[in-house]
Amino acid sequence: MNGTQIALLAVGIVFTVDAVLLLGLITLKAVHRQRMESHDRRRSAFLGVLSRRVSFPLHTDYIDPKVVNDGAFLDAVIDLRNTMAGPEIETLAGIIDRYGLVKQQAARLRSRFPLGRRLRRLRAAVVLAEMGDESSAPVLIEFLDDREPEVRIQCARGLGRMHHTPAIDAIIERFGQESPWVRSRFADTLVGFGAGAVWSLLAYVRVNHDHDEGNEAVIEAIRILGIIGERDVGPALIDLLHRFRDPELKIAAIDALGYIGGPMAVTPLIGFLDADDWRIRNKAAHSLGEIGDPLANDALRRGLEDANWWVRRSSAAALAGLSEGLEVLHQALHSGDLFARDAAAEALADCGELGRAREREEQGQATDADRQLLGFMTEGALVP
Repeated sequence: MNGTQIALLAVGIVFTVDAVLLLGLITLKAVHRQRMESHDRRRSAFLGVLSRRVSFPLHTDYIDPKVVNDGAFLDAVIDLRNTMAGPEIETLAGIIDRYGLVKQQAARLRSRFPLGRRLRRLRAAVVLAEMGDESSAPVLIEFLDDREPEVRIQCARGLGRMHHTPAIDAIIERFGQESPWVRSRFADTLVGFGAGAVWSLLAYVRVNHDHDEGNEAVIEAIRILGIIGERDVGPALIDLLHRFRDPELKIAAIDALGYIGGPMAVTPLIGFLDADDWRIRNKAAHSLGEIGDPLANDALRRGLEDANWWVRRSSAAALAGLSEGLEVLHQALHSGDLFARDAAAEALADCGELGRAREREEQGQATDADRQLLGFMTEGALVP
């Protein structure tokens, strides 16, 4: 066999292998499509049966107990659960209990069968989380310690969906053990508990601040308090703010107080405008703007002349949203501090005051303050 024949044979073999692989891929896709279509048909049928059973508890539609092993049946239960409220949920819970769905999924979570075990266990955790049945709470709490991060996340999510308040402490106490990604997902769950979680979070902050290296978990807990926005924890957080040694903790607490502190936080936050760390001064200015109390006007006026550009910018932005704050910014255009003038002018432009001044100028209704601002912006100096 000469070289040409060998080359042709090699080409033929390669072509044949490629054709077989392509045919196999097409076949697999066709089989997968058929399986998905069959899955959707079964799920639709199960949805119809379950809907009738939920709407009419005495309905006699038969459900074969073997369907609990059918993923389409589980998907139908989940779809129905996500569209119901009130007494209908209790009826569906009765069906879940009657067919042992929670026990079945709990057994899969505990499975030690090696083939596909990880995906089976994760699927079981997702099903339990989506069903949100109260009877699964002990299992979900148990597997908050699972070695698979995604399983832990799904267990926490399920506990949050059912608002199982005894799980709040179980989730929070694991904050310090988790990676930042898992901890942030746990945090999302705790936000869903709302006011029910705030005192446990505050207790965690009180006990663990300045003890955990880096304080990342405590900072996350403070962040959640700010998102939940429960005003009652404001005084306690202000007290803790003065005890914190870590600047990052101070920054997190000051940020949270911008949302939950209210007027009582204004005086403490004004005090932090004199902090040595510019990051703390900057966050204090930002939070004072969030609270929106004009008592902060004089302190923020001084912030316009801060040594740090970010503090000046945040002070000016805060004044732009406060009562009489625009007047303070217009007055700052006359400041002997060039940087204060620039910060005030930028804030006046950002908040739309510059645009309104131009409109009034075009309409012949400009005020002296309008002309001063327009002159400063166009010529870099005030109009005489």
